[in-house]
Amino acid sequence: MTSFDLVHEPWIPVIRDGHRTDVSLATAFADAAVIDGLAVDDPLEAVAVLRQVLLPVMLDALGAPRDDDEWAARWETGRFTDGDPIGRYLSDHAARFDVFHPTQPFGQVAGLRTGKDETKPISLLIPRLAAGNNVPLFSARTEDDPPALSPARAVRALLAVQCWDTAAIKSGAADDNKVKAGKTTGNPTGPVGQLGVVIPIGLTLFQTLLLNTPILPAGLRQRDAPWWRREPPTGRWASRSAQGLLDLLTWQSRRVRLVLDHDDTAPTVSRVVLTAGDRLVPLPHDLEPHTAWRRVDKPKKEDPPVRPARHQPGRSAWRGLEALLATIPTSGERMTAPSLLIQLGRLRTDDYLADDIPLQVLTVGVSYGNQSAVIEDVMVDGVPLPVAALAGGDSAVRDTILAVVGQAEKLRVAANRLGDDLRAAEHGEKIPWDKGQRLGDTLVHSFTPYVHRLLAGLQRRPDHTEQAEDAWRAIARRLAFAIAEPALAGAGPGTFLGRDPDTPFGPRLATAEASFRRALNDALGRPEDTSTASRPTTGNP
Repeated sequence: MTSFDLVHEPWIPVIRDGHRTDVSLATAFADAAVIDGLAVDDPLEAVAVLRQVLLPVMLDALGAPRDDDEWAARWETGRFTDGDPIGRYLSDHAARFDVFHPTQPFGQVAGLRTGKDETKPISLLIPRLAAGNNVPLFSARTEDDPPALSPARAVRALLAVQCWDTAAIKSGAADDNKVKAGKTTGNPTGPVGQLGVVIPIGLTLFQTLLLNTPILPAGLRQRDAPWWRREPPTGRWASRSAQGLLDLLTWQSRRVRLVLDHDDTAPTVSRVVLTAGDRLVPLPHDLEPHTAWRRVDKPKKEDPPVRPARHQPGRSAWRGLEALLATIPTSGERMTAPSLLIQLGRLRTDDYLADDIPLQVLTVGVSYGNQSAVIEDVMVDGVPLPVAALAGGDSAVRDTILAVVGQAEKLRVAANRLGDDLRAAEHGEKIPWDKGQRLGDTLVHSFTPYVHRLLAGLQRRPDHTEQAEDAWRAIARRLAFAIAEPALAGAGPGTFLGRDPDTPFGPRLATAEASFRRALNDALGRPEDTSTASRPTTGNP
């Protein structure tokens, strides 16, 4: 009988000693202190492995920390100690972690079938591959030519589909009483696909797991449990709320059965049965740890007062730092940071964490199209985040970061306006906000490595905020002129007088340049001297 035991077989992609490798579930916990972290070559799978397996196993085995002292005690150990209950936990539940178990396969429904006994290509679980209406541009495969996945790759795809699957019509399970004409309609996307996921990352896998561990004063809820400690699921599904954090993290949004290819020497999976799963109603604001929230000013009666803040395609993570730093509740605040970052801010305020921890934040999101039936884009980015910026009270680090983000946005607007003014001087039309490459977009893109350097510098030296901001202003001014000067120099002869020479302040080259320079001074202040703006290495943010 074919078996693939997740406890002992290597399947979790990690970075170890600077190299990517696969490790088993047992090894991931035993060596968590020396594993650099999860590999993110497929960010959707990395988030799914963390949320659906690693975190719930750890939390269910150890329990959630009840207070800051208990969390800090775990953090100080730096590793999962010998004789840890995690090993016993994995041994006790080993049967539920076998991918091909005959009666209770991991993450699946044994014997799941449709009314017509249909199977689909395994590419249905992988959004970057062609499947049905989802045909990615430049895909080298068609739906008729699916790949054959190893068990390790198949189980990672299985976990990812539970988190991120599209809202397309699903085949109906044979025992599902809600099926109509063999199909299930009205499916939402996977629950994580509705979020702008924010994952705090530490120096090791151990640190990453602790940074993603919520402190729950009342502990885990009594009825809360991961799916593998519940009765094996059937093809039937329900609309319900999460019973607790473990239920949420291991939410089974789809019913799946991997169809094993008949090759005992090297087992592979190329076909799958996928049907509708449980629908999460509503998104649990009080439980969800991995997203920021946006307040809704006038929600409809049936809508919640807050919604998850989703990532925007083409927008670097540092441009959303305002949401990530909203850790201190204020009456007029429209955004609330992810609860894990709020928790880290409290731990820093109470001196459980040092200022110079090299915290990174991984942001992952999905943009759906065609009524959420296809995945159009996967957004993934990372950014250094000074812990001092999360702390309560007056924070010069937070103020500096917010000032930099605000100034960058003002410069983006100013560069876009310069382009619009130059086109207006030549009788041209504005470029629509969602079309073409605008000057401001190019400018903001050029800021990214310098903002990352500034953030990393503030992690090491949080007391150097003034020097960091001075260096940023000099660099930002230089980069702004580097974008503007070619546009001004390349403007046509007609822009000198503009399309309406008799209008004193009509659109023309001189007014466009003057307006841009004024906007730069409004955003960055006037330079002390002309040399300051031309020194790209001033300071070391």
